[in-house]
Amino acid sequence: MKIAFILSNGALVPSNGVVSQSRTWKIGLENLGHEVILIDMWQKNDWASFDAIHFYGFSIYMRDFILGVYKINSNIIVSPILDPNYSIRRLKLYSYFGIKKLNLTNPYHGLRSIKSKVKAILVRSNFEKEYLVKGFGFKREVCEVVPLSFNLPTHEKSIKKESFCLHISLLTDDRKNVKRLIQAAIKYKFKLILGGKLRNEQEVRLLNSWIGDNKNIEYRGYLSNEEMIRLYSHAKVFALPSTIEGVGIVALEAASMNCDIVITKLGGPKEYYNGMAKFVNPYSIDQIGKGIRHFLDGNSCQPELGNHIRLNYSLQSVSERLVAAYRSVNNNQ
Repeated sequence: MKIAFILSNGALVPSNGVVSQSRTWKIGLENLGHEVILIDMWQKNDWASFDAIHFYGFSIYMRDFILGVYKINSNIIVSPILDPNYSIRRLKLYSYFGIKKLNLTNPYHGLRSIKSKVKAILVRSNFEKEYLVKGFGFKREVCEVVPLSFNLPTHEKSIKKESFCLHISLLTDDRKNVKRLIQAAIKYKFKLILGGKLRNEQEVRLLNSWIGDNKNIEYRGYLSNEEMIRLYSHAKVFALPSTIEGVGIVALEAASMNCDIVITKLGGPKEYYNGMAKFVNPYSIDQIGKGIRHFLDGNSCQPELGNHIRLNYSLQSVSERLVAAYRSVNNNQ
């Protein structure tokens, strides 16, 4: 198959989550023998030649583009990549707000307005699916769950786990909830290693103010893939107690390397672990701390969890589900 990938929004950096997801899926599809074109609007594109035109994210621009390309090729698929921190009822209200005569709209209304032009909506979890069905009014059968995959290679050798908790993220982003994670490490006296990007001196000062003089908390800086693999391999626990999270690829990667997982109970991430993790209220320092201590004190969901992740969320497994979704679109013409 020949597939077009289109970003619905601009991305400032290549590490953007939407860019990362689409590039990973491109690799997976090409490994299975399919052709994937990252669309460059400065080039001439033969829209009729694509078996699927796949949009990532959503925007008013995407609505207008779909209305145009639909006349040439109706094999349109959208991955909205919706990470809501509000109710379905509120989303429904947003998506209804638009006045056609005055050409007033918003991205949510834009997505609702092209429902009849989209053959498939690819979501990453059943949680996200409910927002698309009940919030935007998409038919349930149009919304296909295609999960994300872990991206780093796993290894066969057994490495002895060490008694520390690992966390990797954009550390001072409010939704990553690192301040409460640090407070949990201080209160429950466990070793916490942090990795990730700090974008400026203000963020450096902020993180340092959270850590203070507590010797059990260590910041390792921005991590290369090799450094991430080494830390995943040795960490007993990986914690991702985000207040908002779509999937949390870093936690999937950690689980694939036999870390026990403490993760937010909010949103879609919990669906990936088949009950084999500690799901915590991200606003509770005690739940975060007790969840991490549970595993550091000798309990474990491994190796069963690692086997589950490697079986169901490898790039090949997810890419095969993606291909099935594309073929379904073509078969239903």
